[in-house]
Amino acid sequence: MTKPKVVWSKNLIIGLAVAVLLILIDFVTKWVVQNTVQLGNPIEVIPNFFYINKSYNIAVAFSLGAQLGVWGRVLNITISIVMSVVIFFYWLTHDHRFHRMERVIAILLGAGAVGNLIDRAFYWEATTGFNGVIDFLQFYLGGGPSAKQSFVNPFATFNFADACLTIGIVVLIVYLIIDAVKGSDKSLSKDPRLEKIEQKPSSIALAEPSKEEKEGDVAQNQSQNDEEEAR
Repeated sequence: MTKPKVVWSKNLIIGLAVAVLLILIDFVTKWVVQNTVQLGNPIEVIPNFFYINKSYNIAVAFSLGAQLGVWGRVLNITISIVMSVVIFFYWLTHDHRFHRMERVIAILLGAGAVGNLIDRAFYWEATTGFNGVIDFLQFYLGGGPSAKQSFVNPFATFNFADACLTIGIVVLIVYLIIDAVKGSDKSLSKDPRLEKIEQKPSSIALAEPSKEEKEGDVAQNQSQNDEEEAR
């Protein structure tokens, strides 16, 4: 069994650069919101639809799930570390085999995982004045703040890293479905029963006459010619 190794290429370097750029965008947007938006005072971007609303999340992504204690946060940090390591290890060792879409998926998942890992690991009350991941993108899909609250009103508050993760997962699922469908088509085309049908000669094709039949036809034609000459 060969050990996995990193094959450095232009595509891999560009992909890593894009992932770093996405991580920086996530980092900068979070700190811009941290320094300009007050808690409980959202900024209206699109009335009754999109708001910048700062919140801190020590639970799971998208501010979903019950608020957890220190041990729960440590668990989330551990999960983020494992996920980031697995994504980047697989990406670095398999990038030379990736198609373009697979590389896009790796970039989105890697950037999203690392972006939230930074928040979970380093943003603590004692050092930054707040705990957890900075979330700020809030959408209302049921009429806005003045409408009745529901599962989608407001929708879960999230950040740029969450968006990268979600888009990456959705694209991955679609890619796997398309790949599975293509794989089933290929396996069907290789069905030995279909190959036999394709190779089977047509039933209406005329069989080639044998050597004896050809000689008999020649003799019959010669006999007819002799009879005609005798007449």
